[in-house]
This record gives sequence, structure tokens and C-alpha cells, in this order.
Amino acid sequence: MIDLSNIEIQNIVIHKVGNKLKDEGMVVSNEVCDIDGDDLKAALLKYFLSAFKFDTFYRFHHEADLQLNEVYTYANTIFKDNTAFYEQSVHLLKHLYEQQAHPQIKPGEFYVVHFNNMIYDNFEVDAIGLFKSENKDMYLKVEETADSALDVRCDEGINIRKLDKGCLILNYNAAGGFAVGIVDPLNKGNEAAYWKDDFLKIEILKDESFMTDAYVRMCADFYDDVIVPATDQFEKKDKLMFLNQTVQYFAQNEQFEEESFAEEVIRDPEYINIFKTYKESYEEMNELPAVTEFPISHTALKRVKREFKNDIKLDTDIEIKLKSESFDYLERGYDEERNMYYYKVFFNNEA
Repeated sequence: MIDLSNIEIQNIVIHKVGNKLKDEGMVVSNEVCDIDGDDLKAALLKYFLSAFKFDTFYRFHHEADLQLNEVYTYANTIFKDNTAFYEQSVHLLKHLYEQQAHPQIKPGEFYVVHFNNMIYDNFEVDAIGLFKSENKDMYLKVEETADSALDVRCDEGINIRKLDKGCLILNYNAAGGFAVGIVDPLNKGNEAAYWKDDFLKIEILKDESFMTDAYVRMCADFYDDVIVPATDQFEKKDKLMFLNQTVQYFAQNEQFEEESFAEEVIRDPEYINIFKTYKESYEEMNELPAVTEFPISHTALKRVKREFKNDIKLDTDIEIKLKSESFDYLERGYDEERNMYYYKVFFNNEA
């Protein structure tokens, strides 16, 4: 969905932002930076972008009017007029400072970056990056002196492998609040929400990636919440078969369609009606859009598929690993003499 292989830094400015509650103030850079050298550009790109996973995208929102979302408005102004980059970066800095009113929020450098040559959803787009460095690492620097001796000193700097706060605003679907990726490592305490909720004011973008992830999980929950309680004897094999059939449906289709999914995977007419009712309740409870079809994201499917393990772990320290085509060769039974369940495995030859 996203390709950063040719991304370039078009403009960059670095300000400093302190804690408002402690009255630490701001340091406003008086001009944009001039980045010289390929090594420095590569290091900055690694620092800014390597922490992004792009598993979930967000969008800007506002309770009354999207135009009242400050970061959305400032970013939109830059996208429309690149000459406004520096002016809008100062607005962004001031807005961030206003949100830094918790005693635990650390001061740091605030980077505003305009990128170009990105690919998102098969479109070439530019993007605005907002990054904040809060933590410094100690490092040693060894230098050769004039008399060929080696001298070592200790200094403090930013680890380019550890981005503290990041936001990448893609110039895509402006009317809908753009597509936004974030880096915001989980923190404990009230200060954790300021970047995502107070500064950016974003919510999950319910695109095909989000919908694919959500509905595969819904199907797994349906089996646990509905089918298992209605079954006299729960068998892990049956659940694995259902999950595999669900994943195969999503893998073999470009579009999720409720009717075809129900016919191909649920099959039982009684459960089909229950599934449709369950889906409506699940959508309402989880604030999902009420849809009967949507495009399937195969990238998201691969991600959620990794969480479903095709294995059966028994209390006798035996673990059975299955592939989707091997369920027909496994049979479950009960031994009256031993008073234990068993699995019978069919095969032609041993590997």
C-alpha cells in the first residue's frame, strides 16, 4: 500500500519546544535547514521513517468542523502552497506547545518536514512529517589528534533508531481528513495521550485494511460466542477449520460480500441468520460501519493471519501442527478404556 523507496526531503525546519506547565517556552528557528550530504539525508530519513509500521492509518477529525482541527488546517495549507511551509511550521510549534501542559511531558526538538515522491494506494503523493525527540543517549567519540594519538570524549545526542514521537500526514483524501500514520510508543500516565489525542486529534481511518482486520476478527469471535456454546463437544480442530475457511475466503476474493461469505463459510442456514444478526450487533458495539461489502486488503490479511496458529496443544505435552489441507486426515475420538480423548492421524508415507 505504501512505498517509501524513492522518498525525498523537500523542506525541513527544526524548532525546540518545552513544557508549558513549567513555562519552558519555545525556540523558533529563524529559517529552514539546508541539508548537505547524502549521508546526513540518509540518516534523517532513517530516523524519521524507520519506526513507522503502517499497520493502522488514522484521519484528522473534529467534533464540530474538520477545518477547526489545527494540525489538519496547517498541513492542508502547506500542501496547497509550499511557500507557506515555514510560517505553518511555526503555527504547528505553537499549537504543540499549548498541549504540553502535563508535568511529565519532556522538552525536545520539533521537526517539521515536507516529503515528496511517496507512493500510497498506487498514487504518488507528498507528505508532511511531524517529529519530536524527547530522549538523548550518551555516546563515545574517538578522534585522532595532531600527534597521531587517539582521544576519546563523551557526548549526548539523538539515537536515530529511537523516534520518540512521529506523525506522517499523506496528501490523500483531504476532504476526509487525510491518511495519517503515527509513532507514539505506549507510555504510562496521563501524558501519553497528548500527542495523538490533544495535539493531532486523530481517529482510526476505517479503510480496507482496517475493515479486513476487523471482520476477520469478528468471524473468529462469532465462532467462540455462538458456535462453541451451541456445540455439545468443543473440538479445536473444528475451530481451526472454520478459521482457515474464513482466511481462505478473504485470500481468494478481492471483495468481502456478506451473502457469499455466509454461503461459502457459514453454510448452515440456521447459523447464517444468526451470523447476520451477530454482525449487526458487533458493528454497533465496535463502532464499525454497517456494510455488506468492502474491498479486501491482502496486506492486512497476511498480518492478521499470522496471529491464528494452526496448532492443537494437548495436556499430554503433545502438539499437533496442521496445514489448511490436512484437516481431513485428522480424526478425533474417545477411548472408553483409558477414559481419554485421542486424535487419529491418516497418512501414506512418513517423511
